[in-house]
Amino acid sequence: MCGILGIVSAPGRTPGLDESAVLAMRDRMTSRGPDDVGSFSERNVFFAHRRLAIRDRDGGRQPWVSDDGQRVLVYNGEVYDDGSLRRQLLERGHPLRTTCDTELVMAAYAEWGVDCVEHLRGMFAFGLYDFREKQLLLARDRCGVKPLFVTEVDETLVFASSLPAILRHPRVSPRPNWSVVSHYLTTLRLTLRRETVYHGIWQLLPAERLVLRDDQVAIDSYWSLPFSTESSADVLDDREAVGRVERELREATRIRLASDVPVGMFTSGGVDSNMLACCVRDETGGRFLGGCGRADEGEQATDDFVFARAASEHVGFDYSEVRVSAAEYTEQWERLLDDYETPVSTPSDVVILRIAETMRPHVGVVLGGEGADELFCGYAVQHWSGRDLEQSQHLAAGDWTGTPSSAGLLRASLLRQYGRDRFADDVDHYFAGNSLIPSATKPALLRPEVWEAAGEDRPMVEAYAREFASFEGLPAAERQQGLLHRVNLEALLARLDTATMAVGLEARVPFTDHRLVEQVLQLPVSRRIDVDPAEPAPFLASGELARRGSLRSKRVLRSVASTMMPASLAMRPKASFPTPVAQWLSGPWEAEVSNVLRTSPFARELLQPVAIEELAAAPQRFGIRMWPLLNVIRWGDRVAA
Repeated sequence: MCGILGIVSAPGRTPGLDESAVLAMRDRMTSRGPDDVGSFSERNVFFAHRRLAIRDRDGGRQPWVSDDGQRVLVYNGEVYDDGSLRRQLLERGHPLRTTCDTELVMAAYAEWGVDCVEHLRGMFAFGLYDFREKQLLLARDRCGVKPLFVTEVDETLVFASSLPAILRHPRVSPRPNWSVVSHYLTTLRLTLRRETVYHGIWQLLPAERLVLRDDQVAIDSYWSLPFSTESSADVLDDREAVGRVERELREATRIRLASDVPVGMFTSGGVDSNMLACCVRDETGGRFLGGCGRADEGEQATDDFVFARAASEHVGFDYSEVRVSAAEYTEQWERLLDDYETPVSTPSDVVILRIAETMRPHVGVVLGGEGADELFCGYAVQHWSGRDLEQSQHLAAGDWTGTPSSAGLLRASLLRQYGRDRFADDVDHYFAGNSLIPSATKPALLRPEVWEAAGEDRPMVEAYAREFASFEGLPAAERQQGLLHRVNLEALLARLDTATMAVGLEARVPFTDHRLVEQVLQLPVSRRIDVDPAEPAPFLASGELARRGSLRSKRVLRSVASTMMPASLAMRPKASFPTPVAQWLSGPWEAEVSNVLRTSPFARELLQPVAIEELAAAPQRFGIRMWPLLNVIRWGDRVAA
């Protein structure tokens, strides 16, 4: 895993930065690549690289220059199908001298040009400049495991693995992007499609490639989520579906164990990590290190620890445990704000950092279970809630086919869950059920000029409308599931990448393997989530069905798990990552929260004076919604400084 940096001007021009400035940008990513450094400068191109050496530790130095000197590459990631790809390239006459996948990416480009990305199975972000074609190619992996940020400075394109590296450019000014900041307050997501929290700095989206040629930038997507609309998917019986998922998951896990440094994994005791642990055990047959953590006080046993210990015992793994107190959490929170130079996305980031930090002396790679919930419908309420929209539309149109009493029960359950029983469209319904700080409350919270600069959340609404439109033709439930896989997963992967790379640890995520994703999404939705056939009122809103224990999520995954582990591990319900931040905000942190609100210069720039005083007087009343506000304020004070 690495940190990459590139500065590319038009042919005939130079990047216009001295070497020391470029190297300062590169070395802002030292934690991403503590093992080696490199740089390349020629004509209109300056590339730089920081390396975390995982495979072929002696042979993968970067930037990588082709034998004829006409192409240069900076690459971050892992190509997992390197064996078959290597054989294919050798057969096509490409000499390969190392076992590193960097050389494979260069050879793949020589063979297929910009279509090389379609031949790569793995996680990656890279920049490749072709002097002969006078062309830059940037690309990002299909699910967005690895980040790639871009900006333009004086008609020069700048790209890097991290925002802090770009912010070290002497002519980049860190100005807040208010529409993205407002989006974060609502969703805890730090990007809004391509836009970031910094004005003028954007990201390449998952599965996108950018080609810069003749001063023209072209961006396209080379892969999309392959939801099946064909009834032929129904012909698989349960045994065949289970077998397909098991084969693909075992293969996705097996290829992610290839490493020249020790490998471990994050264990939570949930079915996702338990599945990976069983696959690892069956593949390696040896000891393995698993790590679990939570933020809490005291020594009481918690569910996550109990189940993680049980899973580790079942597979014979070594097991480590991390507890984070309120005081330590605050210290690490400050560290992440400094490292990321963005707000911290979720309360779990600190715990992930501490687990990674604890495991780093023992392993160089960890496996994580991110992606399973999005792929197998693990967020039962959210993944089923598209049905709520469909049924509310039937009620509104007067074509409800159920009984009058069932219509009344449905309407009452919608009101309990959403506060209303009608929705204008997908976006209106989504934010009715998934807003931490709703748009309707922001005019009283944000200063008028900030709310106006945020476009009164119109950019957010329009961005989500485009996301939903990309799933046109699918039922509402599948559109909702597609959005969660694309948008929610990207945010979780960004969290995992930043927290692990902060300590120089590579995280690999088998549930994002695109061949596994393709196979699972070809299955009928009912193989992933359905309502218990014994439920007498299956038409009720998703939240009520979940409270009644009637939503069955991750069905096919749990069926696979049941063949590998005890039922207590295979059938454990979904549990959120445990962090008692809400309790701390009204306990040990309350005085400090009030002080920050009253003394922060950025709080005065962001919030209405009346809102500041109300929040500072009783921060506990705002609950977990104080988390995004405090992060934005503390980030803003750093940016303004």
